[in-house]
Amino acid sequence: MFKIGEFSRITQVSIRMLRYYDEQGLLNPSLVDKSNGYRLYTADQIEMLNRIVLLRNLGFGVKEMKNMLASWNSEMMLTNLLKQIEKTQENIKIEQNRLMQMQGYLIDLHNQDKKLNIEIIMKQIPMQHVISLRRIMPSYYQEGMLWKELTESVEDIESIASNSSFSIYHDLDYREQDVDIEVCVVTEKELKYIGSDLIYRQVDAVPMAACFMIYGPYSNISIAYKEFAFWLEKHPEYRMAGENRQICHVSMCHTTNSEEYITELQIPLKYNEK
Repeated sequence: MFKIGEFSRITQVSIRMLRYYDEQGLLNPSLVDKSNGYRLYTADQIEMLNRIVLLRNLGFGVKEMKNMLASWNSEMMLTNLLKQIEKTQENIKIEQNRLMQMQGYLIDLHNQDKKLNIEIIMKQIPMQHVISLRRIMPSYYQEGMLWKELTESVEDIESIASNSSFSIYHDLDYREQDVDIEVCVVTEKELKYIGSDLIYRQVDAVPMAACFMIYGPYSNISIAYKEFAFWLEKHPEYRMAGENRQICHVSMCHTTNSEEYITELQIPLKYNEK
């Protein structure tokens, strides 16, 4: 038998964790010497300890570990491991979104006193035929993934009008997650088959939209929205009506310098009822 310190050196598990596993009922000493209180372990317990360390490193809780150790077999381990992978992937998505929100807030702090002096122009947006890809995305930051998938799918289609593409944001409020985004490229003629996830459709005309250019990185978009809000307050005859659109005239596809980006926002409006 081994004293707890000896067992710790052999298994490379700290005394603190061996005591913790004992307290939690995961691995009790083989014997406790009544005369001096020494915890004594045997070599037969090393395999059980290795399983405990493995499950702990994989992120399982004490209750889960007890259940798994009580009925240890390959099938049970596979089932629980697949569930743990799914849970971990979801946690990664949550933490990635949290990280992007932190980074966005840092940018907002840097830009909080910045002004763009946007010039708002009223436009009529014509009806357009498009090939589009629409999905619920974890956040606005994942829009680029949609564009990559769409452009790879349509690159061989000759009817695509060059440089005619835009995004539609179907949520009528701002979403921190689960954002409904549709990316579209304009086509000159109807296409019968374009792929399982893509659709050919008509995007309705917008009789009146407030349109303005944003120059520089995408972090300027939130500043532009703020300036638009002040403009809208000064023009009470208008109210927002419909889904916002965004056109990237110059984007990361054209330049590596974000200061050279040119983005157009199109916000449908209607007259307030008197």
